[in-house]
Amino acid sequence: MTATVNAFTLGYDNVVDKLQTITGLTVFDDPRNLNPPCAFVDAPVIRMNSNLVFDMTVTVRIIGTGPADYKCLTKLLELADLVRRAQIGLTDVRPAVTTIGAQEYASYELTIGAKIGP
Repeated sequence: MTATVNAFTLGYDNVVDKLQTITGLTVFDDPRNLNPPCAFVDAPVIRMNSNLVFDMTVTVRIIGTGPADYKCLTKLLELADLVRRAQIGLTDVRPAVTTIGAQEYASYELTIGAKIGP
């Protein structure tokens, strides 16, 4: 019996793998392991173009070490710029707040787009 290829999982894993190659950026895809400052890769949004080709949008949260003071902001911008320089489909960067347990952390939400197909 032949194993079925899960294109959605492969597309997501490809984005995670590309992010993990960026020197200076610690990347997690499991929220139970977060250790700021870091990047967390959220679940993807998938838009089908056909049964074989689809667009995948992934939100990556760059999470700082605490409140949004200037030192934290510059670190967040530095990490977001590492993703931009990697040229992996970054389309948007927005300030945000990420809650881990009961603690709020300054963060940026980065949107990365990818077209997946045969």
